[in-house]
Amino acid sequence: MSTSCRRSPCHRCLWEPLLIGGVEKPFAIVNATLAIALVGDLHFYGWLLVAALFHGVMRHLTASDPFLRQIYARYNWQADRYVPWPPVSGLRGRRPVGWGRGLAC
Repeated sequence: MSTSCRRSPCHRCLWEPLLIGGVEKPFAIVNATLAIALVGDLHFYGWLLVAALFHGVMRHLTASDPFLRQIYARYNWQADRYVPWPPVSGLRGRRPVGWGRGLAC
């Protein structure tokens, strides 16, 4: 019997976010939709410059950290959890339900 460890490949496409033109998919779709709507229907050609600048900024931010949107969304979701002052209720050390509450430490 062999004692070597089994190794499986982990492809980058499985754990990295989906990018369109170097920008995360939701931002690219919203940017393209606004550009098509404003330029095609309203003939607002100045939006092409704004859309190109927005795409460039988002591409730069995504290149520096591909998980920027997920990290920011997670931070916004958890921001209320960490209050800098003690609660008035007087209960000490109460964890929220599902965060280890009621378990023996």
